[in-house]
Order: sequence, then C-alpha cells, then structure tokens
Amino acid sequence: MKIITCLSAILLLIGCQQTNEDIVSVRKWKASDGYNLGDMITFSGNKTGGLYISNDTIYRDGRPEALVVSTEYNIDHYVLTLHSIDHKQTGKYIDKGRAE
Repeated sequence: MKIITCLSAILLLIGCQQTNEDIVSVRKWKASDGYNLGDMITFSGNKTGGLYISNDTIYRDGRPEALVVSTEYNIDHYVLTLHSIDHKQTGKYIDKGRAE
C-alpha cells in the first residue's frame, strides 16, 4: 500500500510541473542583458500580431524571433534566457509579475 501511495504522489508532482511556455506566456519580462526583443515584453495569444510563444519558439508577427533556453526561479522572480533564432546572441529577461 505504501508503494502505491508513493507512486501516486510522484506522478502527481510530475504532472503538476509547469512548462517554460506556461511560465513565459503569462508574465511580463524586462530586458536584463544581451539579445533584446524589446525593453519590456509580454506575450499575446494572437499568432498573427505581436509576440507569442509556441513550445520553445518566440514569434513576432508570425515569424520566429528567438528560442527559449531556460526559465530559472531565483528567490522571488524568474529569469528567462533566450537565444536569437540563429543562435548567435543570448539574452536574459527578468520577471516583473503576471501580465494583465
């Protein structure tokens, strides 16, 4: 019985983890250093206008602009690291709260 309970708890924890896309798409981001998509960015659900994210790719007006490398949680905020689409530049953004 303990084994079933432990396995259930592990599966629940794994199933509740957020993806990079979930984290990035609902927050406001301020440019920190390196590659820059704009001083302050937010993502829309509109795939034809503005910035939106799908999987690990950031699109602007329907064209791929950057790739999400990672999101890390540091004490009280997330840090977003991305690469330019050609992998020649890396940039960092700091989480500034949930987008409204």
